[in-house]
Amino acid sequence: MHTPGSPDPLPSAEALRASAARLVAALAAHADPEYRLTVLKRLARRLGEDRYPLFIRILGVVAESDDSRAHRVLAETFGTALRRMDLPGGALSSWGATRLPDSTQPVAASTFSGQFFGATPQRLLGPVEYLTVWHLQRTQRQPLGAEAYRTALARLIALLNHSEEARTLYPQKLAVDAQSEMEGAYTRTTRDRLAAIAAAWAAGQPPEEVAAAALAVDGDATAPPPAAWVVRDL
Repeated sequence: MHTPGSPDPLPSAEALRASAARLVAALAAHADPEYRLTVLKRLARRLGEDRYPLFIRILGVVAESDDSRAHRVLAETFGTALRRMDLPGGALSSWGATRLPDSTQPVAASTFSGQFFGATPQRLLGPVEYLTVWHLQRTQRQPLGAEAYRTALARLIALLNHSEEARTLYPQKLAVDAQSEMEGAYTRTTRDRLAAIAAAWAAGQPPEEVAAAALAVDGDATAPPPAAWVVRDL
């Protein structure tokens, strides 16, 4: 049985290619952008939040293919999701979302929820944000290594660049996220990283340079992980 934070069973390359092919075929079978978005979100839901990295890997398989039509259809579907502010997301535990209740107000029993007593809040994140939080923050998953982060991020950006809408809207979203201090969602380092991605991507830099710009923030590309952390590759 799989438990959160433990390594996911890795599907074979053939299984990944088959899943990617089925996804592309389902998207290409319908011209309606809303229907395509429904298909994409259904895949993410079917895999489950704990296996969202597998969803990202399937996107990567499409990105690595030489099928330009598949690139365009999938990227355009993400463009629709961004326009609707409805990205297929995965959950990672927040780093510090629990707060004490306001002592100036009466405290209801419901205030002391599972989150107050130590359960870890989780937020749904789009694929770029998910990769960045996974790499940088303490979550329920084993940390993502720097090289795996760089590769997955560059691959994802290259895919999304096949849609003008996605290429325009995703950096804008990341720039807004970088300015946000949503409770427990991002650390300062993560917000700085998202801002670097947004700036480089919006400036039209190649995907590999966008990923390099992200890792260059605070010299994190060469910083070792904290002691006792197990570094996990995607």
